[in-house]
Amino acid sequence: MSPIKPRTAASVILAAWVSTSAPAAPRFANPLPAGQIPNVLTLPVPYPKGWVFLDYASDRIEIRDVGSDARAVKGQVQARDSTTLLVPDGRNEFYTADTVWSRFTRGTRTDYITVYDKKTLEPTGEIVLPGGKRALITAMQGMFEFTDHERLGLVFDFTPASSVTVVDLPGRKVLGSIDIPGCSLIFPSGERGFFTLCSSGTMLSLKLDAQGRVIDRAESARFNDLSDNPLFTSSTVIDGVRYFVTMRGDVQPIDGRAEIAKVLPSWPLVSPAERAAHWQPAGWQVVTSDGHDTLYVLMQANAHEGTQKDPSQEVWVYDVRSHRRIRRLHLVRPGASIALTHADQPLLVVQSYVASKKGGELGDGRIDVYDPRSGALLRSLNTPGFHTRMLIEPVR
Repeated sequence: MSPIKPRTAASVILAAWVSTSAPAAPRFANPLPAGQIPNVLTLPVPYPKGWVFLDYASDRIEIRDVGSDARAVKGQVQARDSTTLLVPDGRNEFYTADTVWSRFTRGTRTDYITVYDKKTLEPTGEIVLPGGKRALITAMQGMFEFTDHERLGLVFDFTPASSVTVVDLPGRKVLGSIDIPGCSLIFPSGERGFFTLCSSGTMLSLKLDAQGRVIDRAESARFNDLSDNPLFTSSTVIDGVRYFVTMRGDVQPIDGRAEIAKVLPSWPLVSPAERAAHWQPAGWQVVTSDGHDTLYVLMQANAHEGTQKDPSQEVWVYDVRSHRRIRRLHLVRPGASIALTHADQPLLVVQSYVASKKGGELGDGRIDVYDPRSGALLRSLNTPGFHTRMLIEPVR
């Protein structure tokens, strides 16, 4: 028998393999249809009141439906560590204040406001802010606020001299600047005013005219004990009264129904026994409310010096009329920021942390959604790779 040539042998082997191999069974019985590229979707406007904006204080601002287990992420816009968000109720647009440099980390600085279309999330306008003085602070309340029925935008500046830039948002123009020496952050009051917290422990209130100029001002007596029991800068509003909490566990209401705000009497969150056991507020966005009569506060057990920004294990719920605690909600995972949605059946949204395998370190962040009445965990949404602070802004 003559030997088989190598190429012929290979052909025989291949033919035998082809003839004896059964066709592979499909891996999925119902494969997904091919997606359309590009596939452009739009969002319903106005947004449902079960949605929230999540400012990640890093690289994005995300819109999520926290009442859903499927397709919870509705959209996102690019952001940075110092990007701040402002969402009007009555217009089909929202705003971010941001800062960039021509050489990424150096070069010519530009501070600006971007106008986004709520439906498409496309940028539709831009307002350049003068002076290169916008405060570059991680996402927090009081940095970018409305007054004058959402017509005027107020931007907090820090160079380290502090001031406020006044912007006509519908008119897309800067109106001017207001010096607030020794004071920080912006909290709207009345129809056309704001107040700011000062390093002297006082509060400065300012009333503006239609062009954003100061026409009246007043400074309160000292009430904020910065050395021993300072206010957290996060707050929530109920019937025109803004509620702050202090680091040792008191509530400090400020009446913002008129342009010149008034400091109201404080009241305690904790009993003497709870204070002795070191129960204190702690976290980043530590308070929220239903807007009517109920206050929610993140509370930490065994609190001590330096833990005021750490996540908390519980949320305590208070009636602001009677000053009485009405519920204690135990969190499945420690939480750092809380907010309550404005849906007919509100949800308590908590930025929480999965326990890290490394002792003393925070693990990946999650968005836990609770029933605010029973305290039951309804769902937990993933935020992979997120380890920093977040600001939660529910859609109104």
